[in-house]
Amino acid sequence: MARGPFGGFRIQYFLAAMVLPLCAAAENAPELYRVDQAGIGSCYDADLSLMLSGHVFAYLEPGAVEVSFPRPPQGIKAQERVVLLGDRINPFPARASRYILTEVLGKDVLLAFDSTMRNASGALRAYLYLPEDGTCVNFRLVRDGLTAVASADEVFQFRAEFELYEQQAKEKRRGVWGR
Repeated sequence: MARGPFGGFRIQYFLAAMVLPLCAAAENAPELYRVDQAGIGSCYDADLSLMLSGHVFAYLEPGAVEVSFPRPPQGIKAQERVVLLGDRINPFPARASRYILTEVLGKDVLLAFDSTMRNASGALRAYLYLPEDGTCVNFRLVRDGLTAVASADEVFQFRAEFELYEQQAKEKRRGVWGR
């Protein structure tokens, strides 16, 4: 049997042993859970078992956190900037920031995505869910009057639901609407 300068068949065996499992893992990588493709109309109907798990380790700015992924699927880095989909936090950053700092920072979260996975700056756009009770953080911020619904040009699956609960928060004078 002919051998190359590095032992020929040993190198081929080593490469096959290392590369083939990686290729198989990539082929078996789960699809990212997209609520727009799941055919659901409410954030309450999202399937937590299909979501990507991560850990929020930094608060960057109102409406943006840094999330680490222990086993990132293809197309996701080990650490990503994630912006909350459907929320417009800018008018009310203090109350929303307080909620994110106390309820989300340092915790494990589940992420669901929508039709557009990344914004213009490359950050992931996602719904964040708390695995303990299934709370959708994005929705809770709107329902409790801590944020407004994103501008009309932002497309997302739960817009009608978010707008309904924003209206109710205004009527009940919750959060920032209580001024």
